[in-house]
This record gives sequence, structure tokens and C-alpha cells, in this order.
Amino acid sequence: MQIPPYSGFFNGISGNHVAPSCCSFAPRRPGAIARRRRHRPRRGGGRFSSCAKPEWPKEALRKEQSGKVTLSFLIGVDGGVNDARVVGSSGYPLLDEAARDGIRKCKFKPATVNGVPQEGWQMMQYVWTLSPAAPGIPPAPRAPSPHLAAALAGDRDALFTLAQDYGKGTADEIADVNRMLQALAVSTAAAQFEMASRLYQGRGAPLSRSEALSFYRQSADAGFAPAQERIGAFLDYGTMGMQRDSKAALDWYLKAAAQNEHAAENAIGVIYHNARTGQRDYAKAAEWYAKAVAGNNTWGQANLGRLYMRGQGVEKNPAEALRLLHLAADKNNHAAELDLALMYFNGLGVDADDATAIRFLRRAAAGGDANAQVRLAGALTYGVHMPVNLAEAVGWLRKAADSGNGAGLSNLGHAYETGRGVEQNYATARGLYLQAAAKENGNAEAALGGLLEQGRGGEPDIGRAVTLYQSAIRHNNADGMARMARLQESGQGVEQNQAEARALYERAAGLDHAGAMRRLAKAYQNGELGLEADAARAQQWQQRAAERSARQNNPFKI
Repeated sequence: MQIPPYSGFFNGISGNHVAPSCCSFAPRRPGAIARRRRHRPRRGGGRFSSCAKPEWPKEALRKEQSGKVTLSFLIGVDGGVNDARVVGSSGYPLLDEAARDGIRKCKFKPATVNGVPQEGWQMMQYVWTLSPAAPGIPPAPRAPSPHLAAALAGDRDALFTLAQDYGKGTADEIADVNRMLQALAVSTAAAQFEMASRLYQGRGAPLSRSEALSFYRQSADAGFAPAQERIGAFLDYGTMGMQRDSKAALDWYLKAAAQNEHAAENAIGVIYHNARTGQRDYAKAAEWYAKAVAGNNTWGQANLGRLYMRGQGVEKNPAEALRLLHLAADKNNHAAELDLALMYFNGLGVDADDATAIRFLRRAAAGGDANAQVRLAGALTYGVHMPVNLAEAVGWLRKAADSGNGAGLSNLGHAYETGRGVEQNYATARGLYLQAAAKENGNAEAALGGLLEQGRGGEPDIGRAVTLYQSAIRHNNADGMARMARLQESGQGVEQNQAEARALYERAAGLDHAGAMRRLAKAYQNGELGLEADAARAQQWQQRAAERSARQNNPFKI
């Protein structure tokens, strides 16, 4: 199992949401990588009308939740659904889970290769629509309020009336009215932001992302800092139907930060930390995180603590890292909990304490931090600081994969490829690697290329394998380098080139790839790959390879 370095830095913004549904069915084609396949086995399928429509959750029905859920599901060799995950959320967990439960009850005709049934992934959508004609289903959402246009134009009376219209009959109607009055007392822009937040969440107003975005824009254009930070976040993450544009996002963040909006200060730090607009700059990231910390921003504390832990952009300071990470963890910041686990496992700034480390690690994983889930799975797989438990490890990988985490998808694919904790299944491994590769996960690209090269889980495709190896190399993946070097050495699928093969082996060896080290040892021993025979160099590489192989995989290495 490949354990990636922890690299998640977030500013707390929730992911993109799509409005929910029940239930027409819309089959979808596989993603772009799948469409480039040269050899096409016979596709499986089934009549979606034969599936029992899932029961609409009563709580979701009461709240008039509707929209669509996009699912990726695995059809087994018997036509049953062996796995299902949400790849496009409705924004409502109840409807997402109901859709997953529904597809699991369906039966399909499996895909075949040479007449042999194969597992394979498909995609489809559940569309949950409210119909007044259906018994027990509430009436369709109300028509737009006649006060909407005036409210968007900044009319204060229209804003208040709109809030009353939308909030009538809700459980929090009086509290909602009071909050709008308080916002109006601040400014019209503050009231527009309040209305946008209600429409965005579907609380105190009908869920409407388009109306919410209009109010956010009006408020941001009027100079309201929290709205400016929100517009920046939508651009930064490509949500709310906006094209992802971190440079434009930075402009909005800077406007908000100029008014001491601390979430924006942290977000600017994240942009520099993750090199979203150019070169990575840890020093600038630390500078902005420090401003957010001065405003008691939880994510600023977590992110600056991580920089002090690693000595990036600031002088390494474990004591300060611990202080900041504890502040964030005390406010249930799960990324900070994971970093604290790393510090206690490694004895960084504290005495090594496995019990405390495991407690923080499990808190982070249970809280939904996908990176913590992947690391916990790695520890349970290899018995690092805890007993081996492959079944639990796979369970945590499934949670990480279900959240769309690339490392979780890749490592779960590796479990299926090797049969570690699950029954070995190359077709399932292919599907999981495919999903992870779509998220530019280098480990998955190299591993998927290997299955395609060897024809495991489907037809062989050396050309596509080469493309995946090249992409893995661009992501600085050592396994992709070693696999590509082997092809260049033999001239299989690519032009033979010993010099380029040697250079890739050397790059992979520099990244601690034991297989590449062993190949260099053999090349020096026998005078291959354009190298002069050199027994001493051969022995050096062989020794390094042995030392690497003897080292335990450590998911907690900092």
C-alpha cells in the first residue's frame, strides 16, 4: 500500500453541492480516461426501470429537499451491485445515502471479456423531484417572491419583507426575523449577506444557490468583507458554478483581508502554501497565517502550527507548533488533531506517546479527515504503533474513498490488487485506480498503468499504460519512473533508449524506490544501461536497496 505524504490544507469551506432528488434514472458514460480505451469489452447494463425506487427519507421529504445525486457503482459478475459511492452530492446526506441504498438493490447484466463476466464500474444519476400529484409529496417550491428584484437591488424594506416571506411557518421564524433586523442595523450589505447565507444553506429560506450567489455578489460589490471572502472561496475552489480561478480569488481575499477578515487571511496563506497562483512561498503563507492567528482563526492556527512543525517558511519550533495545534484541536479541527498525532508518534517537541497519538489520530479519522483515515489504515495494515487489522484498515480506506480522496481511492485499489484485507479483484482495482487517477494521483496512475500493461482485470493496453506512466512521472512518482524506465530499456511500447531509462531509474532511486536501486546495482555489476562495470558502485546500490526493503512502511513519517 502506498501511503502519501500528508498534504491537505483547507480553509474550512464546504465542497460543491448539487440540489437533491427521487427518482428518475439517468445512466452516464464513464470518465475521460475510460473513453480513451482501445480494446472495448462488451459493456454491461440493465434496465433501470427494473430497480425499485428508493424510499424518500421522511425528514428530507418534510424539508422539501429535491435535486440530483450522481453515483459511481460497481456491477459484480453476478449482476449485483458490489459497491456504490456518491461522486456528485445532492447537498443533502439523507438523499445521497438513500440513492446509494437504492442502487445497491438493482440487478444488471455484467460486462464480459471473451464471454467471461467481469466486474465493472458504471455511473448514473438519481433525480429526486417533488410532484404535487404524488400522494404524500409536498407541493412544488413556491414561485419567486415579488420582492426579490428590489431586494437584489439593495432595497432595505424589500430585503426585510423577503426574509419574512421566506421564513413564514418555519420553526425559527422569530429568530430569523431578529437576525435580519440585526443585519440591517449593520448595513444593507450585511443584510444581503445574511439572505445569501440562508439561501445557500436552505435554512430560513428555500435552498437556491443561484439566488444565494446573486446576494453574495451584491454584498461583496458593496464592500462587505465576509461576502468578499465567500466569493473568493467560490472562485478558489470552483464551486457555485464558477470557473476555478485562484488569481481572481486572491483579489477578493485581499479586499476582505484589508478589512481584517481573518478567514480571508488564512485563505491567502493557503494559496501561497499550495502554490495556487505560481511559486510556492512558505514564508508568505506563514505571514498570512500569523495574521489569521492574531484574529483567533482556527484554520490559521492549524496551518501555522504545521509550518512550525516542519520548519517551512519559519524556523522549526515544535513547542510553538504544539501550542497552535492544541488550540485548533480544542475547537475540533481534525487536521490539527492529525498533526498532533504525528508529533506524539515521532516524539517531536514532546516525549513519544503512542496512546496520546492514537487518540488524536482516531479523533481526526472519526471526524472525517480523509488524510487521517488513510494514515490510520496504513498503520493497521503494517502494524505500525498498533496491531495489524486488515478489515478495519479497509473500512477506513472505504471512508476516505467515499469522500473522493485520491489517496484513499488509490490505496483501496491497491488492497484489491494485492488481496490485502479483501478478496483480490483486478477489475475492482482498475476502477478505483481510474477514479484516483482522475484526481491526478501519481500512485494510482502508475498502478493502473501496470494493470493495463499486464492485462489484469481487462484487456491489455500498452499505449494507455505509457500515457499513465508519463503522467505519474509529471507528478514525481517513483513507481511511474521505474515502470517507464523498464519499458524504455526493453523498447516495449516506446522507443528503446538506455540513457533515458538509466536517468529514470536514478530519479526513482533518489526517491527511495528499492526496485530502481536494485536495477542500478545490477547495471553496475554487469555493465548495462550504458554504464561501466563497477563492483563497488553495484555493492553500494545493493546495500541501499536492502536497507530500504528492511525499513518498515511508516505512515507517520514527517
